[in-house]
Amino acid sequence: MREHVLILEPSGLRIAIGEQTTILEAIRMVGLQVSSECGGRGTCGKCRIILNPATAPTRVETQLIGEHDIDVGVRLACQHRISFDTRAVIPHTSTAAKILASGVSSTSDFALDEGHEGEFGIAVDLGTTTIVAYLLDLSKGNQIANSADLNPQVIFGEDVMSRIAYAMKDEKGRTLLKQRVLDKIDELSTMLCNESGVPSNKLSRLVVVGNTAMHHLALGLDTSSLGLAPYEPQMRDAFTSNGRKIGLKSTPDAEVYFAPNVAGFVGSDTLAFILSQRLDLADDVVLGIDIGTNGEIVLSKRGELFCCSAAAGSAFEGATISHGMRGQDGAIEHLTIREIDDAPEISVIGGGAPRGLCGSAIVDTVAELLRNGLVDAGGRMKASARVVDDTKAGLAYLVVGAGEHASKSRIMFTQRDVRQVQLAKGAILAGTQILMQVANVRTEDIKAIYLAGAFGNYIDPSSALRISLFPPVDLERIIAVGNAAGEGAKRLLVSRRSRGVIEQLRRKINYYELATHDNFADIFAQATILESVHD
Repeated sequence: MREHVLILEPSGLRIAIGEQTTILEAIRMVGLQVSSECGGRGTCGKCRIILNPATAPTRVETQLIGEHDIDVGVRLACQHRISFDTRAVIPHTSTAAKILASGVSSTSDFALDEGHEGEFGIAVDLGTTTIVAYLLDLSKGNQIANSADLNPQVIFGEDVMSRIAYAMKDEKGRTLLKQRVLDKIDELSTMLCNESGVPSNKLSRLVVVGNTAMHHLALGLDTSSLGLAPYEPQMRDAFTSNGRKIGLKSTPDAEVYFAPNVAGFVGSDTLAFILSQRLDLADDVVLGIDIGTNGEIVLSKRGELFCCSAAAGSAFEGATISHGMRGQDGAIEHLTIREIDDAPEISVIGGGAPRGLCGSAIVDTVAELLRNGLVDAGGRMKASARVVDDTKAGLAYLVVGAGEHASKSRIMFTQRDVRQVQLAKGAILAGTQILMQVANVRTEDIKAIYLAGAFGNYIDPSSALRISLFPPVDLERIIAVGNAAGEGAKRLLVSRRSRGVIEQLRRKINYYELATHDNFADIFAQATILESVHD
């Protein structure tokens, strides 16, 4: 097969690739990052690069990229195979993601293991988008440092189903996904030891929590059963081994503990959330919600646990939103409309020019459009000075015009984007309502809603309530608990008693598959409406 030279900027890396290899595949091979929420299927339009010289745009690109960008050489990495030597610029490769590492946890029923003087351990929250690692002193139970980075698997798809599909293609795909995540855990562990002055040979334990797909991919398990109904995991029980057998180079002699999974889309991160907040010991009715591509929902009725997974999709992570992006430098994180004909007030992560909207701003935008009458309860946009008729997407709200806030181009929020938010929030609310039905509780019974994860931490609860993302509780009952999964992982690292608790929780929790619920379609349809739905 004939090969051509591809130069990747700004790194300057030169690689020779065959004519049948896409640029996206080449970028994956060398371990660089470019956004690819759809996993290379040509549907998200996010794997943007600048080619020089540029090949002719494909039909997909003319639909997903604006004319101006096409004229300056912007192309989609998944759409082009190199037939001559060329150069590709990967924009924003140095942009720092805003990753949530801190959290709060309950102090009840917690016992530290004895006999570990001079020993240390690593607790890992293995998320679909991010990986957070914590270094702890096992003898004292205190955290020494933490480090975080994007999950390097994101280039194979933003959501778990894209990665499962990639792993199912062949054995090499599964091996590559496993190696990428283990390499990142090694990198974070080594970094923590070097920065803290802790010898790596003093690491005697490592604990991993994550959703079921991340768990399976890290262990190199067959994920095909997670990609097909009834979505059964290969492993539910806790798994203990050592670093060498797992494939970790930074902790070869350490005991490695993978916490148990509940179901195909409810993993050990949800159990760690329950453990960190001790939802199983609650005296009242409380909800725990971790919103991501799959929103995990837990309802505790005075300690009796009910849970489900709601397929929210990637709207709240920006993946299916036209100008959506992760929470990183350049992302609009909050938005307020003071006057409907004026530009909205915005705050941008990093303080520079805006490039798109992250999840918290996406919710703010829909809430503010609804509050100002620019969107009705059914989600239909209404024309105004800033709700313009975009030729490709129909009506769209002008979040930022060219030249506003030093932006070089427009940032729009389209009618389709509103629909994507309705589908995402409808899934979360429907899942919550079904758990309330099976547990026989009403909204007024709910004493608290605990929001876990980055989205729950940064979202404006009043905006969430306005679009009825949650049951209509009093605002003060919504409590952000940060990285609750990470907090649970730290408990599992220093306490075998906590491991016993979480393994018992896995066996007694009541899991519900939403798709098989008799009234799911009707409940979901009602839950997409942008107004409070009362019992």
